[in-house]
Amino acid sequence: MTLATSENAAVNAAVLHAASQQNITQAVAEAWPGRNVVLGPQCPSVTSYVCRITVDGEEMIAKYSWLGLSLVSILRGAGGTWDEVQEAQRAYVVSTGLLTAREAQNLEVLRKLGRPWVCGTAGLHGGVLLTHVAAGTPLADELAARPWETGALLEAVLDALGDLHGPAGAECLREAAPIGERSVVGVFRRKSNGLSTTAYLRALGRDSGLPERVREEIIELVQNAVWRLLRMSSALSPRRDTVVFGDLKPEHVFLDGTRLNFIDPAVQWAAGPQPDVAKLTGRALLLAVGRPKPQAGRQIVQGVTSTLARHAAALPERDRAARLRDVLVLWLMDTVSILSTCLSAPPGLPLAPHQQALVAQARTVAGVVDRVSALLVGSMAGLRLLDAVFSEVEHTAGSAR
Repeated sequence: MTLATSENAAVNAAVLHAASQQNITQAVAEAWPGRNVVLGPQCPSVTSYVCRITVDGEEMIAKYSWLGLSLVSILRGAGGTWDEVQEAQRAYVVSTGLLTAREAQNLEVLRKLGRPWVCGTAGLHGGVLLTHVAAGTPLADELAARPWETGALLEAVLDALGDLHGPAGAECLREAAPIGERSVVGVFRRKSNGLSTTAYLRALGRDSGLPERVREEIIELVQNAVWRLLRMSSALSPRRDTVVFGDLKPEHVFLDGTRLNFIDPAVQWAAGPQPDVAKLTGRALLLAVGRPKPQAGRQIVQGVTSTLARHAAALPERDRAARLRDVLVLWLMDTVSILSTCLSAPPGLPLAPHQQALVAQARTVAGVVDRVSALLVGSMAGLRLLDAVFSEVEHTAGSAR
């Protein structure tokens, strides 16, 4: 659990890195004895340990999960001391709840479904999941290069998930274990709904290098949003009859010509496609904030707005206002979660460039989350609410640096 951290039990990043590489090397050697294996550098990730690996000249991606917790949580002491983490890990890698084993199942189920296209699995051994490198350019890079096509790109991604969101997806998931702990609501509540919430929030940005005055402002804005979102979370639909991809970030989708390739699924049950819509559009919006050219930021926001309007128009009229509000609440929850995770990252844990940019723009993002969460508490609904929300976001994206 993210909040149950202890600085006295904090794990050294270099020690965790060395142990992760050792475990990956041993697992590959046991699975494929005699192969020529070369481990590459760690890939920036705040969740599982990920690195590139070359086996007999073929490049692959290796993933290793520590206790199913994020690397930030492990390094901050959520799993206990390093000795306690290692002892618990020995049992975890052979348990039925092993995250990488469930992800391998997810990939198999999605390949059976046929759409969306997902990366190939090369092997699973000793808790290490090996996958083939996805072909194409990350969607995040495409959005940065072609912000005026944001709407078309996002809609193409959601269209590719049509089968998964329908009856065929529900039937397929009955054959695999969901990864429910990666749900937007689940992650948000673990971070924001416990006895140590206040202490966790007060520590945000402590190692970020941000000026203390700015850090205090960020904490106050995030706290305001968290209390509002916790109250609003009870109104989210409790239904669980739709399958969603679950971790639909722009960096998990690759554009290869006209084909979209997906990686890192966290397939789970939901009340509708809203979690996928919220995470995809919300993470796209984070790319808009602080763009060097304000026009590019506005173009991304406009593309996201058109995507959400299209999603809302496809909903039954009687459900439209409630489901649109669900998307906006989930978007804010996910934004608060990734913002707090990046601000909590300890020294020694590499962050991706877009995560570093999020830390640099944390005051701006926290302000947006605070103001938009206040709008959601009000009486506005439907497309009127959507217009008000994205007028605020577009103004911020066009003016932030």
